[in-house]
Amino acid sequence: MDFAMFPTVGSIAQKAILRATPEMTVRMVSELMDQHNVSSVVIEKAGANYVFSVEDLLRHVHEGGIHDATMGEVSLQKIPAISQNEHILAGMEVLEQSQERYLGVLDENRVLVGIVTYTDILSAVDPTVLVQKKTIGELITRSEPVTFSADWILEDVLSHLQKMEDSIIVVESGMPVGIITTKDIFRIVSSGQSTELPLSEYMSSPVITTKTSSTIHDALHQLKTLKIKRSVVIDDDNQLVGVVTQSELVGFAYGTWIDLIKHHAGELKELVGILESKAVGFEKSSLTDPLTGIGNRRMLQKRLKEEIERMHRYDSTPFSLLIIDIDHFKNINDAHGHLIGDEILKGIGQALTSLVRTVDDVTRWGGEEFAILLPHTSVLNTIEFACRARAAIENLVFVNQIKITVSIGVGQFSPTENENEFFDRVDKALYQAKNNGRNCVVDSESISIDEPRVKFV
Repeated sequence: MDFAMFPTVGSIAQKAILRATPEMTVRMVSELMDQHNVSSVVIEKAGANYVFSVEDLLRHVHEGGIHDATMGEVSLQKIPAISQNEHILAGMEVLEQSQERYLGVLDENRVLVGIVTYTDILSAVDPTVLVQKKTIGELITRSEPVTFSADWILEDVLSHLQKMEDSIIVVESGMPVGIITTKDIFRIVSSGQSTELPLSEYMSSPVITTKTSSTIHDALHQLKTLKIKRSVVIDDDNQLVGVVTQSELVGFAYGTWIDLIKHHAGELKELVGILESKAVGFEKSSLTDPLTGIGNRRMLQKRLKEEIERMHRYDSTPFSLLIIDIDHFKNINDAHGHLIGDEILKGIGQALTSLVRTVDDVTRWGGEEFAILLPHTSVLNTIEFACRARAAIENLVFVNQIKITVSIGVGQFSPTENENEFFDRVDKALYQAKNNGRNCVVDSESISIDEPRVKFV
């Protein structure tokens, strides 16, 4: 089989490996990575190579780990390895099987001489032809940015930064004015700064942006030139449209890439299968919340558009929406830790899923907020369902004997409004429920329907 069109893993490996020892602490390693502007270090332990990356640091912090813990005490990922003379298809297969992010590259003496990532392999096949014409605007609907205003406290939003390419966009009147990345969190952890200040104290400003009219080729060139990991995409009015990461940009070329390599006949059949499977996985994961396993914000927006189109096309029965917020969830995280908070979020997702019909959609809107879309359901039936859901959750007992309550806003879609107007109306009903003392249901006409047995203030 001729793989001349694909290079060896040794030729594309990152040869400058930053190494640490098992005796070094988390703080020392984070400072080392920050000084050398890298996203991972390699630790040799008991004759094997392990990696400590940005994701590992964020996970360690998220789980309440101490900064003085040594690398020998921290859970590390063992790096799968391959000979430097193997072609990149073999490297892709090893990464697929191991489900790891990093692949070690060994010389003839089985010594680690480089590191390769999945994105390195994908980028090794020149994407220039594939991405010259497709624009960012055609692809941005796949990504949903995490945005906050500058007065939010960093500690309250840290859970949104768990992966290397994650970021928080600070907006003002819809325009991006600042950005906080995992690299910024590195610096904060390394220096021991407080995380109790507003985002305005930590954000980088101004924000490097990309227009929706830019091609993928242009965006990839910008990322490479400026050594950044994401494109913050704006429209012609400088309004934030979304965020696309470097790996996603490469991934978006899959479809065109597949069509291209099919012309090379049977010799690339195996690779085509891998890429097609990966493309399906990207599409599925883009609609699913990774923590709870239910639909995410993009799924809800997709289903809202479908239901609105159905109503307009067929003049059919209405649909309704619930927005659900866990009361005093920050207090739970502060008192019991984010891991317990995550278990409660999973439990709420499971509880809501058990209450709905197969045609209904349960989604996590973000943070501690959930949403349920009920097709072919009037507001009166929705209110009745919301009251049952509120009572059912109030009667649940979670880990550590924790009991919680929820506030719920409900509303029925009107053909005279658009998607944003409808969602804003239901969101205001939720806000009213919080103002009414929480643990209650309020419809979009701001009429309290279900009063709590116990009010929390």
